[in-house]
Amino acid sequence: MTDIWTLERDDDGVAWAGMDMPGRSANVLDRAALESFNTIIEQIESDTPEGLVIYSKKASGFMAGADVETLDEMSANEIRAMITDGKDLLERIEDLDCPTVAMVHGHCMGGGLEVALACDHRVARDDTKAGLPEVKLGLCPGLGGTYRLPALIGAAEGMQLILAGKTVDAKKGAKLGLFDETVPQRHLHAAARAQLGEEPKKPGRLDALKRDALDTRPARGFMASQMRRKTKEKVRPDHYPAPFRIIDLFEEHGIDHDLMDAETELFAELSGSVASRNLRRVFLLQEKKKREARLSEDDLEIRRVHVIGAGAMGGEIAAWAALKGFEVTLTDVQLDPIAEAIGKAQKLFWKKSAKTRGDLRPPRNRLIPDPRGDGIERADLVIEAAPEKLDLKEQLFEEFEPRMKQTAIIATNTSSLKLKSMASALKRPGRLVGLHFFNPVSKMPLVEVVRHGRTTERALTQAAGFAEAIDKLPITTKDGAGFIVNRALTPYLLEAARLMEEGTDPELIDAAAEQFGMAQGPVEVADHVGLDIALDVAEHLREDYPKEIGEIPAIVKKTLETRGAGVKDGCGFYDYEDGEAQKHKVSDDDLRDGRLDPICDRLILPLLNTCAELLYEGIADSEEDVDAALIFGAGFAPFRGGPFGYARYRGIEPVVADLEKLQSKHGERFAPSEGWSILTG
Repeated sequence: MTDIWTLERDDDGVAWAGMDMPGRSANVLDRAALESFNTIIEQIESDTPEGLVIYSKKASGFMAGADVETLDEMSANEIRAMITDGKDLLERIEDLDCPTVAMVHGHCMGGGLEVALACDHRVARDDTKAGLPEVKLGLCPGLGGTYRLPALIGAAEGMQLILAGKTVDAKKGAKLGLFDETVPQRHLHAAARAQLGEEPKKPGRLDALKRDALDTRPARGFMASQMRRKTKEKVRPDHYPAPFRIIDLFEEHGIDHDLMDAETELFAELSGSVASRNLRRVFLLQEKKKREARLSEDDLEIRRVHVIGAGAMGGEIAAWAALKGFEVTLTDVQLDPIAEAIGKAQKLFWKKSAKTRGDLRPPRNRLIPDPRGDGIERADLVIEAAPEKLDLKEQLFEEFEPRMKQTAIIATNTSSLKLKSMASALKRPGRLVGLHFFNPVSKMPLVEVVRHGRTTERALTQAAGFAEAIDKLPITTKDGAGFIVNRALTPYLLEAARLMEEGTDPELIDAAAEQFGMAQGPVEVADHVGLDIALDVAEHLREDYPKEIGEIPAIVKKTLETRGAGVKDGCGFYDYEDGEAQKHKVSDDDLRDGRLDPICDRLILPLLNTCAELLYEGIADSEEDVDAALIFGAGFAPFRGGPFGYARYRGIEPVVADLEKLQSKHGERFAPSEGWSILTG
């Protein structure tokens, strides 16, 4: 156990407890780490030093919190026992007869921050990111964070961070009072040592009076009602119970030490919930896919990127790559789109901080307007983001391939066209790969990395590594019209259009999907995508999958011609003001007692069926890939674990039976896929 924590004492009598979990890139607080830490604290208790500094030997950061992967293997009693032991350990740190300092850097998350909160002082390196993100996994803080953070920085600020799972940087943390001092690396050890001689900060008289006034039952009741209202604006209690249960604890106990015992029980309860199990699965899946794609600085051969097409997608792709540290040249057949894209990029750069990857220039200097396309000759990766016209893309490939380096990779951002068709225009088709970004690029985490029959392993690996390097989630898919996301999403959107043709109000359709847990209803999604684009994708897909797509509802084309394409025109299925859909309110009667379930099944079951077909055809490699793609690329409800997570929870046989019922009533587009037999076999 002692190889996790080490204890050293310097000549001044200061003890330095360092954590370094073998075989891991980041420290986590599992049972072994806590037992090793207990050994260190026992040594401190038996031979008290002048002071104790707790730090991490990992370059990546302080501590990443609990090892969530192990929670599925533990019973509620085992979890409760582990949490109780961890809390007892942190209370012993608080009770030590010497001053304590947490010297943090990099990530200081979850249980890691809770360890720091148990110390008298916290000194942070200027790159620190800290937070209690447990609520995002359907959990609550487990080692006293619901008590110690609000007690330290105030109830309102502390609860806001806990309920949102928000991360703060070193500067914001110092302003809140979370950190006593923030310094660069060269001053970190000296600052930690200096804090050992300081008294722990206490609230001033006015702050103490304010704290005491807020920590009364009536005041907490008012604050709790405000918290619930704001939280309900973002999530539903039946979908994400954790934040609402945390609010209940706060209202009952306030900033009181008894809150920690209640926290233990809530953590054990929430850890066994379906929502938390699914959210943890999704988190681990995301981390796994990023880890599989990640390449070291030396192994990633892409340094310079050239983007062809400065429209909405091309411009954003170029800006995002420059923001993340790559040199990017941007070209277009016209000057105006380039100028517009550069202007939008500057706004993005102001909002975001850059990941340099060794390039110390600011992102505005890494994004280079390139009307003549000279950058193509130096680029390691050329991304084509031209309009969705096969002949245009083929023409571009024929023109720019001769100018490229022999080692350069070509990526197309097509959303629906087959790569096999484009590859015929290349002399070296093996260098072609798909990098399908989602709109808006700055917000959507997914990139579909598409391989066709002749894509080389090197091109695929480098493309996925590039996507991970710019902080995107790469999911590999085989070539096929629509790939994973658009292929599965299109039947869902078209079924919403059919429901409207049958006379169902669009608000009811969207409400049914949102009640299920979708981030946004399908009618509004179609308006945001653009009815012109949605129609074009549907027509392309129907050529390959006529039974799956069925007849395209006439209401789509009619609305496009008579009203507009959606948000960008200010009018589509809905009217829009300042980008907001003008909807009438759905009545409470319509929302209760499962009345929207038939609508929901009409929407969700075709999506699930297409996902099964994607597995059957080999377009997707695994259930995990489909779940990740639909969650991060289409807003499928994360708490349901993705399409297959939900299908398995509902039951494969009941899903097939319900599809057969819809098939008999509405036609062959609901015929169950052969893929379901794979899942039941």
